[in-house]
Amino acid sequence: MIKKICSVLAAVFFFTAFAWTQNRDIAAMLGYPQTIVFNAKIITVDDASFNPTVGAIAQAMAIRDQKILAVGNNNAIRALAGPETRLIDLQGRTVVPGLIMVHNHPMDWAPVVPEIMDKVVPREVMVTRVITGSPQEQLDQLPQVLRETVQEAPPGAWVQILLVWDINVLPDDPLIHWAGVWITKEQLDRAAPNNPVMVRSRESILRQGREGMMNQKAVEVVRQVNPPDQLEGRNNLAYEERTGVMSGSVYRMIIPEVIFKDRLDLYSEIFRLDLSWWAAKGQTTFGSYLYHFPNIIKAYRLLDRKGELDNRVAWGWGSVPRVAEARDFQDPFLVADLATREGTGTDYMWYIGTGGSLGRQCVSMEPLPSRDTRIKLIMPGGGCEGGPEPGGPLWKIVKNGGRVLAGHQWGDVPIEKMMDMIEQASKEGGFTPEEIRARRHAADHMNGWPRPDQIPRMKELGMIGGGTNLYIYEDSPRWMRDYGEKAVEMVVPRNGLAQAGIMSGIEIDKPIELTDVTAFAPLSWAITRKAQDGKVYAPQQRLSRELALKTATIWGAYYVLKENVLGSLEPGKFADFLVLDKDYLTIPEDQIETIRVLMTVVGGKVVHLVPSLAQELGMEPRGAEVELGGPAASY
Repeated sequence: MIKKICSVLAAVFFFTAFAWTQNRDIAAMLGYPQTIVFNAKIITVDDASFNPTVGAIAQAMAIRDQKILAVGNNNAIRALAGPETRLIDLQGRTVVPGLIMVHNHPMDWAPVVPEIMDKVVPREVMVTRVITGSPQEQLDQLPQVLRETVQEAPPGAWVQILLVWDINVLPDDPLIHWAGVWITKEQLDRAAPNNPVMVRSRESILRQGREGMMNQKAVEVVRQVNPPDQLEGRNNLAYEERTGVMSGSVYRMIIPEVIFKDRLDLYSEIFRLDLSWWAAKGQTTFGSYLYHFPNIIKAYRLLDRKGELDNRVAWGWGSVPRVAEARDFQDPFLVADLATREGTGTDYMWYIGTGGSLGRQCVSMEPLPSRDTRIKLIMPGGGCEGGPEPGGPLWKIVKNGGRVLAGHQWGDVPIEKMMDMIEQASKEGGFTPEEIRARRHAADHMNGWPRPDQIPRMKELGMIGGGTNLYIYEDSPRWMRDYGEKAVEMVVPRNGLAQAGIMSGIEIDKPIELTDVTAFAPLSWAITRKAQDGKVYAPQQRLSRELALKTATIWGAYYVLKENVLGSLEPGKFADFLVLDKDYLTIPEDQIETIRVLMTVVGGKVVHLVPSLAQELGMEPRGAEVELGGPAASY
């Protein structure tokens, strides 16, 4: 018996040694890993199914040339190390794939982060100040802050004052609709006769209201620059000159196409730091329209060429303002180009689809007769007119085989019209059901859609949904108030989609750089379904934490057309991952929103590292949020 045991042990030793030697031989032939992380709990999310499982859990991961070389246990992966491999001992911490936000607008948020603006923008160009507190406190502080900022700014420099609404501000608070009511253009003109002034409000997490005002000097500067086609909707700033209230087109256009029109160096640096800041929040890839403003795409492409993007950019063409849409799509070359562009680009910036106007916000339901009619409806009921016309811009894209992204979609009526368009334009283009499903047409937000009876149709069309979980938190009580329990079932109904086998991605769509939360806070709302009033709405639409993680990783990768290289931690995929301070799979659900990101790696490069973990690993802290004194600087 002893002789037999010795023989077995010898065989085990032989094969273990052989495997170890073989691993080293393979590593030597392919090239040793540049980095190995080990002693970790690596949640690979290599299971894209609709089952509440996240796939394999590993201990270690080897990285070479931006991609994952191998994933496995500590001994097997450490055996791949070469003489110059950096070994990172994570001491049991949790690792997840980098989070993919399928709808976000960092180009909108970057210019409102005071630490970034103070770092990059000279006082001669613009001075930015942020006011916080309750809406009443902010409006009370505004006159003094405006006077002090104008005194500080050199003559001719832009002055930007930001009112920031936090998560506690109620969406029905009348004070958040301040522009032209609580503040007048005459007040701005008296305070700043020699400086162009913008006063803007920004929601930091929720959707309480985005408004802006400008003084006469600002109107004159914008009119002088006069970007082509951007002002047609408001009769060349006549509305702004009369009231001071900024229209939507001017609100978004003024930063890229006026203030930084000839300062791409400054504008791109603002973007660089902002995407680094987003990496600290857990985002490593985002999807977005880049609008119709040339400087936005110039800035991102400049950073891409220089290798300075700390997030991957999955972009689409979207029409802002809409006056450009009808004109541009008269050109058959542009239509053919956009309809065949999906997936083209670089590893850090590629095209994912074309979007535009698909009708107004409205639902097919009628409001409750018992509702308080003094309060504005969350969304008009009883249906609405309009929608994509046959032969219109998006119709042409679908007919030519392109992918449509309905990037801003509210209500079950517009989504119904979108599906009508996809079916009819695809039929006109001669596409089979299989070819239609292969396009992965997508629509975002999921506020008031889909109805339960629309879900099978979405499945048949092969659609993917984007969803903004903030609507669960903020809008569920208002839907209940205006339309009842049936309506709440249509507020980001992720579980209904998952049960039908439809993938959905997560959106943030707000400047959480202004807060101390990470992307795990909005992710958690899909799990708890807890709203701003503390109640749980439509609990049957709750997702398990495993499926919720898929919305932000592997399912999001399908949305941005990169599931072969993103969304999970598998050999051959990009090494985009996060190191967390808590175990996502085991902590109580109500603690998921408190998760902090200790390290973010994009393409094998550490782009964010908090001081405490940096000291433990013998590395330097890095990333904009840490370097500029954001919340992560104290972690």
